[in-house]
Amino acid sequence: MDFFQNLIAAISPPLFIIYYLYRNDLYEKEPHKLIFKTFLIGCLVPIPVLLFSFDETYYPNHFMFAMFGVAFFEEGFKFLFLRLYSYKKEDFNEPYDGIFYAVVVSMGFALVENILYVLGNEGSEMSVAILRCFTAIPMHASCGVIMGYYMGKNKINSSNAFINLSMGLIFAMIIHGLYDYFLFAGYGLLFSMIVLIFAVRFSNKAINLHQEKSPFKTNRNQ
Repeated sequence: MDFFQNLIAAISPPLFIIYYLYRNDLYEKEPHKLIFKTFLIGCLVPIPVLLFSFDETYYPNHFMFAMFGVAFFEEGFKFLFLRLYSYKKEDFNEPYDGIFYAVVVSMGFALVENILYVLGNEGSEMSVAILRCFTAIPMHASCGVIMGYYMGKNKINSSNAFINLSMGLIFAMIIHGLYDYFLFAGYGLLFSMIVLIFAVRFSNKAINLHQEKSPFKTNRNQ
């Protein structure tokens, strides 16, 4: 019974965040089939991350490892999978869709990572699950929102495609990298939480902005 309780504690936060963003897709809900496929793609992201990333000994310091050994590969493969699959679908047709699908990919990755961390800490599973529920999971979600904000922006107006897509990836990488750096360097959770609070505040603004820019909002009001 403890195993299933711990498993539920590990998988519930990522699924709740997907549900929350689905409920906040105010004007045109995304098809369940595409959501499910995008989520599965996110669950596969850890595979290339493990195959292509290097361990900490390869990098000269904690900062370089956090930015380029962790954030670059994790956010980079999320970005790549999202760009090559969901971004090309016809249902990706409003700015908010960038946020939604980017978060779905991120939560697929976060769910697999969370299961490994929670079940891998024998004897402390529930405490690890609760801690990550308020730290690592919202960090991954916020990085998804930031990446998706710029990808959704580019989907509607691709005149500055390189800048938009690059900014989405770079900003997500910076947030992720700084969050990890403060932990790796031994500064404790405080500075990582400051980064997370900033990211969450930006994410909320990004969600509101893309909700307002939905072309389906105009059509509904006519």
